[in-house]
Amino acid sequence: MKEAGTRSDLSGSVWGMIARGELPDNFARLFLGVNWMVLAAMTAGAALLSTPQMATGILIGGVMANLNLRGLDKDCKRAVRWGSMAAYYAGMAVRMGLISLAVTVLFLFLPDLFSPLGLFAGLSVGVINFYILTALMVVNRVRFKEAS
Repeated sequence: MKEAGTRSDLSGSVWGMIARGELPDNFARLFLGVNWMVLAAMTAGAALLSTPQMATGILIGGVMANLNLRGLDKDCKRAVRWGSMAAYYAGMAVRMGLISLAVTVLFLFLPDLFSPLGLFAGLSVGVINFYILTALMVVNRVRFKEAS
């Protein structure tokens, strides 16, 4: 029987590890998976509560952000494997150039297809997910500290 104020049932799971601030080996893949879920929720919410252009902008921006996160993960692994930060900066420069090109093309050629505000909201999917993760860690640490 559990006492009041003890750790939850998540304490032995991967999500419990993340809440305690211990990052598992597959953390990047989990973070990217949760990013896709946050993007789906944001797109569905925008489709229900706003215009279709807003939902399309969020979807386009979120896909670009998640693809950028995947590339960042690969670049970090490559930089560690090669022992040089050149691979990281080269990959980032290429991705930033491609994202800038995609946003420019969208603004110039398809201005009626999406909302620029939605695009920037979609680009912030990773940031939103990071804040949710940080809040989860803080709440878990405060709760555990109070239980001790």
